[in-house]
Amino acid sequence: MAVNLRTMSLLWLLVALAGPVQAGSAHMSLELASGLTAEADYWPGQSDRPVVLILHGFLQTRDFPTVRRLAESLADEGYSVLLPSLTLGLDRRRQGLACEAIHTHSMQQDVDELHAWVDWLRGHGRKRPVVVGHSAGGVPVAALLDRLTDVALGGAVLISLSYFGEEQGQAQLERLRARARADLAGNPDGLNRYTLSFCRDYVTGPAQLLSYLDWDREMLARALRAATVPVTLIYGDDDPRIDRDWLDGLDAGGVVVRRVSGAAHFFDLAHEFDLLDEVRAAIAGGGHG
Repeated sequence: MAVNLRTMSLLWLLVALAGPVQAGSAHMSLELASGLTAEADYWPGQSDRPVVLILHGFLQTRDFPTVRRLAESLADEGYSVLLPSLTLGLDRRRQGLACEAIHTHSMQQDVDELHAWVDWLRGHGRKRPVVVGHSAGGVPVAALLDRLTDVALGGAVLISLSYFGEEQGQAQLERLRARARADLAGNPDGLNRYTLSFCRDYVTGPAQLLSYLDWDREMLARALRAATVPVTLIYGDDDPRIDRDWLDGLDAGGVVVRRVSGAAHFFDLAHEFDLLDEVRAAIAGGGHG
C-alpha cells in the first residue's frame, strides 16, 4: 500500500501531544497516496485485548449512530478501536454524502483506504485487527479479504450486510450494467444519473458505478466463502433489507450467520447491547464453521 509512512508517524506524534478529543479517543489523520487526507477516531486499549476496526455504511461517516455506539462500547471494555471515515473522494470528509451529489469515488478506492488503515494499525505495533462493517460497509471488508494474499486480518464481522444491486433487483441490475458499459464505451469520463443501493438519483461516472455493481450477491458470497480468516454475519430478523435466502446459502457454505431477534437494520438503542454481545462473541471465536 502506497502510504506516506513519515507523514503517518508525524501525525501520530502530533495527535499524541494534542491529547484526546473525546473520552479516551484521539483524532487521527492519514495522508493517502491519492493526496487526500482521511480521518478517524482511535481508542488505544489494553494490550491483551483484540484490535477492532469499524467501518460505516454506504455514504455515511464514523459518526453514524450504529458504528459510533459500537465503537464506544468496545472501547469502554478495553478494546483498541479505530473508527475511520472513508473520504469518498473528499479531503477530510466529515459529513455524509447525499445521493444527488457528484460521486467520483469507486470501490477500489474504498478498499485502498481500508487497507491503508489496516496497515496503519499494524505499523503502530498493533495485532491483526478484526474488521467490522455495517450494511454496505461490509462490502469493502469482503473485497479486502478477497484482495489480501497474506493473513493481515484477525477476522471479519459484517452487520446487516447488504450487496450492491439488492434494492434494484436482478433485472434492473442487468439493465444498469448494460447502460453503464455503453456509457463507458461512448464517454468514459462523463457523469450520468444512475441508481445505486438506496439512491434513486446517483450521479457518477460509468467506471465508478460498475466498480460497485460488480459486488453483487454472487461476488460477495464467493469472497466470503473463500476467506482465510474467521467471518461472522450478524443480522436482525426485523430487517426488511436482508435477503434471508442469500444468508441461508452463506450459512450452508460455512460462513457463520447470527440472528438477533427483533432487531432492524440499524440496531437501535433497544438492541445495541444484543449487537454488542454478538460482536464480542464473534471477535472471541466466531468464524467459519
